[in-house]
Amino acid sequence: MKRIVVDRVICLKAGQCYYLQPSVFKADSQGWPEIIIEQLEEEDDLEAAEDAAEICPSGAITIEDA
Repeated sequence: MKRIVVDRVICLKAGQCYYLQPSVFKADSQGWPEIIIEQLEEEDDLEAAEDAAEICPSGAITIEDA
């Protein structure tokens, strides 16, 4: 099983993740990405998370083994 990790130290709050993958991310009240699905059990969720990691301008999103 995989999980999503967002590194807030390098995150730019650009919003690409929650604009393009709203099934996995949403914005919190300060514009930080908030993970909706922590454990990536479904193939569609994993693909969406991987897409978000690829488009993240700062590289703050990673997919790790849970």
